[in-house]
Amino acid sequence: MPRIRARLAIVLSVVAAAAIATPLAIARAEEHAAPGAVDMGSLKPARIDMTGATPANAAAAGTETALAIEPTTVPGLVYCRRYYIWSIRAGRYVAEEQGYTGSLHNMLRARTAFGSRGSWEQFSICSQDGGRTVYLTAASGYLVTAEFNYSGADFGVLRGRGQWVDIWETFDVWSEGGSYFLRNVSRGTFWTCRLDYTGASYSMMKSSGASGGSWEALRFDPVV
Repeated sequence: MPRIRARLAIVLSVVAAAAIATPLAIARAEEHAAPGAVDMGSLKPARIDMTGATPANAAAAGTETALAIEPTTVPGLVYCRRYYIWSIRAGRYVAEEQGYTGSLHNMLRARTAFGSRGSWEQFSICSQDGGRTVYLTAASGYLVTAEFNYSGADFGVLRGRGQWVDIWETFDVWSEGGSYFLRNVSRGTFWTCRLDYTGASYSMMKSSGASGGSWEALRFDPVV
């Protein structure tokens, strides 16, 4: 844990690249674009609650209620809270696919219906700047990593496999209209749910989103 905190302190100083722009059909073409050429649109910087407060209606089925945002009051400390992550467009919770093998072992996928969530859907979200910049530990105990060294359809896939915090494991937080968005600090691209994929990759979660659109919108429900 001291190693993670030390690396996170360095990563939090990285200035995130800007995003990109446009939703579904163009997503395939733009997700490999060079980082930096981005348009944040109307998204605003936000933070995930690290105080332990449980906002009203956050666990309501199918709603898009945003969390009540509260600052962390003790500077310099890493705070962690457990959350379920709801993909608003998919209408499903994000799960870590521990049963997958090979390069997609522990892949994140929005596939769990409300009322069916379990341990694979629980993520420990940690921050030392009041929830503005975060890293996530999946149920496997590994950090959620954006696989930018992958190619083709798997480029940017989110997977539980990191052992220390670096830029591929670090995300800043944005919001708009009651929805939240996570953006990787190394490329400036968002978590996105690929509803155009099929089979075992349907609703794959990637950090290659070209803009903060409906495929990228998230909600965080606290584990209570």
